Amino acid sequence: MMARVVLALLFILFVGASARAETNVFQDAGKRLALVIGISDYEHAQPLRNPVNDARLMAKSLEDLRFEVIFVENAGRAQLTSAHADFLSRLDGTDIAVLYYAGHAIQIDSANYLVPSDAALRSVESVSSELVDLARIVNEMDSRAKTKIVILDACRDNPFERQLAEVLAHAGGERRLGRGLAAIREPARLEKPEGEGFNTYGSIVAFAAAPGATATDGDGDNSPYTKALAAELARPGVEVGQMFRVAAATVLAETGGKQRPEYLVRLTDEVFFSRPQPSDCDYFAIAPYNQVGIPGVEFDKIRPASAISACEAALAAEPDHPRFLHNLGRAYDAASDYDRAVAFYRKSADLDYVPAFSTLGVMHINGQGTQQDFVEGVRLLKHAASLGYRLAKVGLRNQDFSAIFEQDQFKALQSALKERGHYKGPVDGDFGSGSKAALEAFQAAEGLSSGGATLETLDRLSLLAVIPNYKLN
Repeated sequence: MMARVVLALLFILFVGASARAETNVFQDAGKRLALVIGISDYEHAQPLRNPVNDARLMAKSLEDLRFEVIFVENAGRAQLTSAHADFLSRLDGTDIAVLYYAGHAIQIDSANYLVPSDAALRSVESVSSELVDLARIVNEMDSRAKTKIVILDACRDNPFERQLAEVLAHAGGERRLGRGLAAIREPARLEKPEGEGFNTYGSIVAFAAAPGATATDGDGDNSPYTKALAAELARPGVEVGQMFRVAAATVLAETGGKQRPEYLVRLTDEVFFSRPQPSDCDYFAIAPYNQVGIPGVEFDKIRPASAISACEAALAAEPDHPRFLHNLGRAYDAASDYDRAVAFYRKSADLDYVPAFSTLGVMHINGQGTQQDFVEGVRLLKHAASLGYRLAKVGLRNQDFSAIFEQDQFKALQSALKERGHYKGPVDGDFGSGSKAALEAFQAAEGLSSGGATLETLDRLSLLAVIPNYKLN
């Protein structure tokens, strides 16, 4: 039995070593493209003070970060359509694509529309003929670019809302006009295509104010949100998700809680607009195949004392740095201080650091620093995998837990396969060629990886509870 346990429970080592299959490539500048729109002067409404200023500031900030910027200001419908077509023509193969909009926008039936400078909105028909559907642009970005960032500083008090509300009411239809902007759905595409190496995929959608709420235009030359975001863009080596978090916190503090920016960050890994300077914490404890641009440290090569000291020093300066938190977790993990390792992994995961979800999943499955819980471990691995993290997929697909099964577990597996119509033999716990063929047939039918009783397969069969508890030596 012990030999079988040892064979099966190389899980954590297997997950850690599997990264060697990929090439350590730093996320270079790649192809960066931005469409920046600012509209202050409206033909049929009072002008806004800051959107064009905001768009100019954002365009300059992005150009300084090596973005190719398509910039339009005070654009009518025709000019916006032309800029959109130009953006679309250059979008294929983009590593990072940004859409920034400042000006009036309207929510109708939970859909968001940008308002061109020449919009009059005097009829129901004008919704499609005069407005620009934001979802169409976002969907194009989603299908053509790797990392997508949508920034909407467009929630100011809007005279078009009142005007269009009267038009819709007079027309007697059922269309509903919302205040502010509606939340944008999560992106349709997040998973990395096979063969893409260590590129990052995903999206960030950022609102200057909470969906359904309005934001201030500001008292200075720029809105509070764009001013805060531009300041973060200028800081070298800041991870993009962290950039939006800090900008939101700044606006919240400066407006006394009246304006609450919101953001959705779903990225497969860290994204940087400018290369960070690695810290000693990174040199001593960062995982291999990272986005910082250094080789990283294999788990069994970590020197715990040096790594712990370096990462504690780094976190003293930046207490909420998700990568440093994960690095410190790795250091304590290497020192076999699993309770502390899990505590830091949790803090990192709470800041949406994708590798931390995967690492926590492994800790739950192996019962290190936490109660052994296969259901929770698989949930965490599946979450990381859904965000495109390849090592989480390895953990779910590449370990055969039947190596530690006894007769009762094999009976449960046979019974589950029989219930799904793939096994015709007796439920006797003798997992021979017929049982194995039934398991492979089930995996093929469900689109699962073959390779025995993997976590992915046992989860699909609702059999995680049958995995016997074990301890790693």
